[in-house]
Amino acid sequence: MRFVNILKSRIHKGPLPDEKTTLTTTELERAEMYWIKVAQERIKPHFKKGDFKVLTPFIDEEGVIRVGGRVGNMDISYEAKHPVLLPYDHGISLLITRYMHESGHHGVAATTARTRKRFWILKGHRLAKSVKHRCVVCRAAACQAEIQQMASLPSIRVAPFTPPFHFTSCDYFGPYHVKVSRNKKAKHYGVIFTCLNTRAVHLELAVDCSTQEFLQVLRRFFAIRGHPKVIMSDNGTQFVGAKRELREMVKGWDDVQLRDFCAEIGVEWQFTTPLAPHQNGCAEALVKSCKFALHKAVGSQCLTPFELYTCLVEIANLVNQRPIGRIPNDPDDGSYVSPNDMLLGRASRSVPQGPFRETENPRHRVEFVQRIVDSFWRRWSRDVLPLLVPSKKWNTERRNVRVGDVVMTAEANAVRGKWTIARVIQVYPGADGRVRNVQLKTAVGIYRRPVTKIAVIYPTEGYDESV
Repeated sequence: MRFVNILKSRIHKGPLPDEKTTLTTTELERAEMYWIKVAQERIKPHFKKGDFKVLTPFIDEEGVIRVGGRVGNMDISYEAKHPVLLPYDHGISLLITRYMHESGHHGVAATTARTRKRFWILKGHRLAKSVKHRCVVCRAAACQAEIQQMASLPSIRVAPFTPPFHFTSCDYFGPYHVKVSRNKKAKHYGVIFTCLNTRAVHLELAVDCSTQEFLQVLRRFFAIRGHPKVIMSDNGTQFVGAKRELREMVKGWDDVQLRDFCAEIGVEWQFTTPLAPHQNGCAEALVKSCKFALHKAVGSQCLTPFELYTCLVEIANLVNQRPIGRIPNDPDDGSYVSPNDMLLGRASRSVPQGPFRETENPRHRVEFVQRIVDSFWRRWSRDVLPLLVPSKKWNTERRNVRVGDVVMTAEANAVRGKWTIARVIQVYPGADGRVRNVQLKTAVGIYRRPVTKIAVIYPTEGYDESV
């Protein structure tokens, strides 16, 4: 409005206002009244049709449409009794609502109430909700982590007719105090290996969390269960170091040593994204069962290392007796499916009762073993596979995190609202095109994180200012 006054003064050769002074109260009130009348041009046709009869609107002496209502006799200001009626889809309504919200960053209801002290915006609650959702300060204070629709199971997770532990996941749990001498105690750790298809469990004992100790655990596992094709684990330092040192050892071996260790087959090692334990959920879920069983068996006692190892082996067998699919409720369905059906050919440790076919023909024995395996996978397809189909959470598709988004990273030891600000520099979409892992750049370095550990506070495309 000052610019218009300067043009008018130059045309009529009148005195020019001082451009160096700040805007006066009169100029601000005139500008506000001008934009109110411009915005109300959109609702005048509806006003004439009587679409706002609930609000009993009227036009005051200045030509402004105001809300009538039933509080005319209340002892409050005129603007509070008769607020200005404004449309929802005009820029002035957005600016007013944003100003009221930013004066204290209140909630939706408080922002709407503060706005209606002077202006009655149609669909004001929806506009206040939109403003609060787009507010960078409120998003940074809330730090609501991103989620994305659950991905399909990987191929290694649904691979029937594969040997046990062909696709394996591993993890550490503990520590547990053991008695190494009369007056000395030490910390030992449990290592869990689980088959991604049969859900069988193999437990080992580790003296510490070093790479060399994990290599010894890995050699014992290979000797008992065979050489897996894929091993999945988190980004623990011992796991990363084991992969690196195994690769370096294989490079220096000759063919005889490679055959001795079966290294010519090779193992593909897959690491999950840092700070994403749900991506190794197969091992994490069974860690809970094993720890619970170990606590029930041991309690507060301090065992020797071999006693603890014996308990771990017994617990692994107990866990392998659990049902992994639908528990049958009909006698015709037979017994439930358990990992021991594949490992032992039976669910129980007891010797299976006959009758057995007495024959010395080895061909019949091979057919007998093959029937056991085929029976397991038939029941697995019938009872276990249907349970893997539903998505019990994360079943809503959300906006993909994009390169350039300003985010806050969730840190374990940081207070909510004090998380580190970062920018997304790379995304890793899955086979379905949805982004669940990203690479971030902070003030101190570059990190890879899952989207469940970040909160987008300002998207790279910005917000549409139109309402």
